[in-house]
Amino acid sequence: MEFTLPKNFPGDLAATLAFGLLAILLVVGGYKLFDLILTKIDFDEELKKGNLSVAIVIAAFIGGLCYVIGQVVSGVVSG
Repeated sequence: MEFTLPKNFPGDLAATLAFGLLAILLVVGGYKLFDLILTKIDFDEELKKGNLSVAIVIAAFIGGLCYVIGQVVSGVVSG
């Protein structure tokens, strides 16, 4: 049995890498914006102190942001 890749594999791979990189940049930018908006809390300093509640809030924010970005990218790709 021989395995062959589909003809559109290189284009799909390039699109996946491009949208993956875009999604990562959007998540990082969203986190930085979230950190700038909430000026009363220094998230990096709280994380260094081992504040678990701040880590949970950041994880929930990043998870929600990833979900939204994934839905947007999926909508753009599928047309």
